[in-house]
Amino acid sequence: MTTIPLSSAPIPLRRLGWLTRLWKTRPPVVIGLSIIWLVVVLIAALFAEVLAPHGYADQSLLKRLQPPAFLGGLPDYLLGTDGLGRDVLSRVIYAMRTSIVIAVMGTVISASVGTALGIIAAHFRGWVDDLIMMLVDFQAAIPFLIVALAVLAFFGNNFVLLVVLIGLFGWDGYARIARGLVLSTNGQGYAFAIRTLGVHPARVYFRHVLPNMLSIIMVQITLNFPEIILLETSLSFLGLGVQPPGTSLGLLLGEGRNYLATAWWIGIPAGVVIFLTTLAISLVGDWLRDMLDPNLKGEIA
Repeated sequence: MTTIPLSSAPIPLRRLGWLTRLWKTRPPVVIGLSIIWLVVVLIAALFAEVLAPHGYADQSLLKRLQPPAFLGGLPDYLLGTDGLGRDVLSRVIYAMRTSIVIAVMGTVISASVGTALGIIAAHFRGWVDDLIMMLVDFQAAIPFLIVALAVLAFFGNNFVLLVVLIGLFGWDGYARIARGLVLSTNGQGYAFAIRTLGVHPARVYFRHVLPNMLSIIMVQITLNFPEIILLETSLSFLGLGVQPPGTSLGLLLGEGRNYLATAWWIGIPAGVVIFLTTLAISLVGDWLRDMLDPNLKGEIA
């Protein structure tokens, strides 16, 4: 049998290192199923009007509390109807859109605020750094859900206030990461060389420092995104998030808790969607962290 030298192999084995790391860090089947589920959720959120068989607010008291079609219910209502005769499947699809939109907007605010404050702290140092890090410690120490409930109860519920509150959740993690990465980058030779050429600090951060930290920030986003979804779900479940006639996954859970013994299909589908979505995002985020961790790259030749 003829042995092919590694040097003449069509694909050098060292180029397959990332595939080996992928196989070792997470089973490909699990990651693949997680990505498929996230794509399904994204498609449902983008094309809710097309995919939903009924309007999410359409009522028919004559068809109230109908079981799912596979349990002998009406064929037009695959997951049954709620206490007002509204299609559960349609409400779940529209709830996906609402919860994902709120979570995305909140994540963008949180990542932007945290990253900006982290860069400012690392750039100015001194009392500015101390003040920002004190705010970071304060944010990490307070029970944010209790604060959000108090603010919404006092100022009243509206969509803008809800998104802003959710956007203030988790920014401390981004600030810590950004500050550490900027301090590390400033100590490297290329950053010092760029500054000696008289380049404005803003240009240095946006053109050279920020692109180098984007991968780590993206991993933090995937790890923080499920927590933001759960925060919005908790607020809506308690009646201080999305309000009727709107719909969200947390609101569907809250509506279904009164029917668990008689019409479980009202709240269970929303709970399943929340569980699978947060689990899939967490698995993908954890996998990305392992893939991008420089400490793991040297373990596999």
